[in-house]
Amino acid sequence: MEIHITHGQNIIKVLYDGFASCLIIRRPVAVNWPDSRGSVGEYYAVSELPEDEKIILADCLNRSLTKGTEAEIMSGIEDFLTLFENGTYQVNLGKIPFDNSSFHMAIPLPGNENIDNRRFSGWFYPFQDFNYLYTLENKSINAERVQYYTELIKKGSRPKPVIFYSLYNQDPQMSCAFVLDGHHKIEAYTQLKMDIPAVFIARDNDRYSSASELMHGAHELLGDIEFEHLFQSNDENLPHIDFVNDEILTNALDTMLRTSERIDVSIIEVLIRHHQSASPDDRRWLTKRLEFLRENIHLSTLNGKKGLNLYLSQYIEDYKADVWFLKTLRNTMELNAWIHETILK
Repeated sequence: MEIHITHGQNIIKVLYDGFASCLIIRRPVAVNWPDSRGSVGEYYAVSELPEDEKIILADCLNRSLTKGTEAEIMSGIEDFLTLFENGTYQVNLGKIPFDNSSFHMAIPLPGNENIDNRRFSGWFYPFQDFNYLYTLENKSINAERVQYYTELIKKGSRPKPVIFYSLYNQDPQMSCAFVLDGHHKIEAYTQLKMDIPAVFIARDNDRYSSASELMHGAHELLGDIEFEHLFQSNDENLPHIDFVNDEILTNALDTMLRTSERIDVSIIEVLIRHHQSASPDDRRWLTKRLEFLRENIHLSTLNGKKGLNLYLSQYIEDYKADVWFLKTLRNTMELNAWIHETILK
């Protein structure tokens, strides 16, 4: 069933900049991005909406998803879609196969025990045919509610979760499937090892969101460690961000320059780009960033610190091109030489 939304409330939408996806339900709820720093896995973070901000389906939709006819479900979903941004949506009833589907929620990252409990970080390896991302935190799954649906299913009812696909024609492998509603239903079906009847909402996208908009959403949701990983991995999109006029992302960059053990090529190229610019504002912006880099806490070898890892570009005759090599700097003197050789050349 195709439904056209022309007066959507823009409460629910997905941002995608060609690298990462961010689900918005009034504010950022979930972020998913691939690991481009040596792993084939993907990272995922989710933050539950506060009680007073939750999107709660109307009672009629909840009833229809549990016991309603197909016509009742479609009617309720059509009303629900007014919460989305304008566009054309495909709505279908189908099944999530139990044997080759994965539902991703809580796999804490090492060293992240002190992250604000509103945030969750994890990773997964997308080897299954179907991967579904929860939009609830692990702690929000209520065992009694799961048991309620388990008993309902055993009696013959087939309650249905709502799955939202944001499909990107240019990068179909990067499309995400978010569980908007029905986490407890899914848990019940998986405990019973059954295929899961579901309502699928899909929207085809033929354009990318701006990198700046997505990074702002991710910054609001992620902890410092996760955001640094996303920031330094999203190298193709960083050149499209207007850092000079973006205080939030510039402040995030400053934190990385001061505290990161390694500054990746993506950030180095941002610094080079501002030096090569003819704009005085870009040059002033760069000067301030280099001051923060000189304050990096890993530069001193005192207290057993190992130094700051940066990259140095060298021309390789065999490749007829410049190649980046990792280099460890121990002190400010070595850093200043690197700045003049790499950034200010």
